[in-house]
Amino acid sequence: MTDAAEPLDWRAVLALLANAETRAALAELALATPLPARTREVALGKLAAAGLVESGPDGHPRVAEARLRATLRQSAPPPATGPQRFLSRDGRITDYPARAADRAALLQLIAARAVGPGESLPERELGERLARFTDDVATLRRYLVDADLLTRLGDGSGYRLAR
Repeated sequence: MTDAAEPLDWRAVLALLANAETRAALAELALATPLPARTREVALGKLAAAGLVESGPDGHPRVAEARLRATLRQSAPPPATGPQRFLSRDGRITDYPARAADRAALLQLIAARAVGPGESLPERELGERLARFTDDVATLRRYLVDADLLTRLGDGSGYRLAR
């Protein structure tokens, strides 16, 4: 169940409104009771002024699907490049790259985000920080150590960035 006060993903909303079937389903829900003619006229005027409604070939108002799609295209985030392309929007690892250079770049990025220069972390705290990137913290920690990005402290009490 979602929180009613949680904001919507506006891109997803526009994509659904640009689709005739999902828009029709929404219209069925919204039209539990028909609008009075004047109210409908005013609402259509506002929708037209916002660019959501346009005049169709028959002169009747219709949804401006092309404008909705153009808005989505224009606002699409640029494709991720570098190691970020292996992270989700919320910064979690989606996949470990097969190419060694890509894997090294991803691990370097994560090490730099998880551990500050000169910082020594107990294993539990390191695990909490790495959990922001993956559910499999032990594997990520092992990859970081194997890549010589993290070193275990001499007394075994924690980890730090390798020099």
